[in-house]
Amino acid sequence: MLQKVYGPQATFREGQEEAVRSVLDGKRVLVVQKTGWGKSLVYFLSAKILRQRGKGLCIIISPLLALMRNQLDAAKAWGLHAVKLDSSNSEAWAQIEFDLAHDRVDILFITPERLGNTEFVEGTLAKIPKQIGMLVIDEAHCISDWGHDFRPDYLRIVKIIQQLPPNVPLLATTATANNRVIDDIRSQMGNRVEVLRGPLARASLRIHILHHLRTKAERLAWLAENLPKFSGTGIIYCLTTGDCESVSRWLQRKGLAVLPYHSGKKEGMSEDDVKAYKLEAEGKFFHNEVKALVATVALGMGVDKPDIRFIIHWQRPGNLIAYYQQIGRAGRDGKAADAVLMLGEEDDAISRFFIRAAFPSPEEMDDVERQIADHDGMRLRDLEQACNLSNTKITQALKLLEVHDAIYKDKSTRKYYRTTHPWHFDELHVDEITRMREAEMREMQAYAQAPSCLMQYVTARLDDPHPHACGKCDVCRPQGALSELVDPAMVREADAYLHQDALKILPRKQDGNRHMIPERERMRPGFALSNYADAGWGALVKKDKYQSGCFSQLLIDASVKFLRPYCRNWGITLVTAVPSRRCPHLVPDFARAVAMRLGLPYQDCLEKTMDAPEQKMQNNSAWQSQNAEDSFEACGQPHGMILLIDDMVDSRWTFTVCARKLLQAGAAAVYPFALANTGKQ
Repeated sequence: MLQKVYGPQATFREGQEEAVRSVLDGKRVLVVQKTGWGKSLVYFLSAKILRQRGKGLCIIISPLLALMRNQLDAAKAWGLHAVKLDSSNSEAWAQIEFDLAHDRVDILFITPERLGNTEFVEGTLAKIPKQIGMLVIDEAHCISDWGHDFRPDYLRIVKIIQQLPPNVPLLATTATANNRVIDDIRSQMGNRVEVLRGPLARASLRIHILHHLRTKAERLAWLAENLPKFSGTGIIYCLTTGDCESVSRWLQRKGLAVLPYHSGKKEGMSEDDVKAYKLEAEGKFFHNEVKALVATVALGMGVDKPDIRFIIHWQRPGNLIAYYQQIGRAGRDGKAADAVLMLGEEDDAISRFFIRAAFPSPEEMDDVERQIADHDGMRLRDLEQACNLSNTKITQALKLLEVHDAIYKDKSTRKYYRTTHPWHFDELHVDEITRMREAEMREMQAYAQAPSCLMQYVTARLDDPHPHACGKCDVCRPQGALSELVDPAMVREADAYLHQDALKILPRKQDGNRHMIPERERMRPGFALSNYADAGWGALVKKDKYQSGCFSQLLIDASVKFLRPYCRNWGITLVTAVPSRRCPHLVPDFARAVAMRLGLPYQDCLEKTMDAPEQKMQNNSAWQSQNAEDSFEACGQPHGMILLIDDMVDSRWTFTVCARKLLQAGAAAVYPFALANTGKQ
């Protein structure tokens, strides 16, 4: 069968045939093999033979839509009819469900989230005519909450496994599991699990670490000078969506064909626009029409492009397992490839943020659970109004409560209800995981200074039974290290870019209750000068606000220079400021200075009517919008085209509410401007 697909000279890699035979014997198998080894071959070949034996379809649970699209194409080479059911192809669901009901599908790809859909489980799956032939859990480390990429929805799989007939083979695959994660996966797959494990070292990879380019300007300069020197195509990994956008814009300015790729929704784009963009970016990447994708981990697990020649990390990943998985995207064709780790001055802060944000706190969990228990059904919008928690935290809490059967969601009303199932938040377990992830961050810090082979360091800590020196990395072969010298002129240009990398402030179209704001009462698009505390103007904004108590002439000059052409194009006739009772002079004094330099009149057109809590203490749109609504009123006689200035912008609710009140009081248009964006991106 292998030779029918790949030709008469094809042979199995070590361990592949053993894995296939174990599956065909009906066993439960956990395959832990390095990226590029060919784990997908195991389930495609097994599915092909099982279907020829008259068995039912194979269900593959996969974590990423990008991976699914890639695997659908790969299945065709085996002559397998593979389909996926997810949010991106809802128009094809009817035909897919018809084909499933008539046994015309060989492989069904689903995300773990789909198992939480009652209609899918009780409708679509129930109509499949035969017992399934095989269940595959791809990227199985996600099933373990000790894993670096734990996803609560994977806990649903455990319930499916418990109901799986003993004669149905179960295959779990991963490249990124240490002994602790393997033990956890085994316990959740049942007692009779055969673990097939191979060496993890990637012979094709040369690992480099750049120790001395800590500022963003230095790293941007290095990328601009060195990216063209790498052969082929690759991936530049960033920890945040904001950095994906900023790095890709810089490289595009330098004439390099790169595209940003992340799971964030760009302002002004619909969900369909985002899907279309990501499909286009993936297509250009796989057809070598771009030099690189500048990506978050949204382009991570299972990217099966064999000829990726380089992986560059813009920042240090949070742990070695994620790092190993990401560098494993390169050189899967066995040819030489480079993995370059850059070390940023912001690395620790970002890693700590992600560690803190991984789980809701016990108080947050209890708040959501109590609200649902105390009401006769609550929608997400109701919970946002009842709980001063971010949408992300509420969604995290709902997910954990659902998979632990503490609540359920009624599909028709979209309301959540408390079940009779007892539930207790395991705070000790979460604390233990948090401590482990902090230790992983420290281990990643130590790796950056490792005195011995870098590949051996990584594989040993992934519990590879036979770690050995690679002979290629910067430590094994210092003469092959990449130069960290950059042209000072390029660094200055990059620094200027960071200072000028202004951020758009787009108008909100809905109020805090998700009612449409009339177009006449919406602010116009405006700008933030910088990202707060970031390299460039953001760092000066932070210093001036909290140390100096007033904004410096440098920030006035930069703002005037930036605003002058926009004020002319917008036809600005009046400048005003967002008032504050805590710092009554900070923003108005800055706005007056800017107005004077622009040759425009300044007028106080807003007043702060009460000592409301700071906006940063309000954690979702319902609370933020109401807090602003209660705090501000228009005063005087606002008129004409107004430039509205504040020091910070995050959720945009202060600007949204203040602009609406100015427009209702007589202003013709309101354009927002902030010194810094503090938004999470």
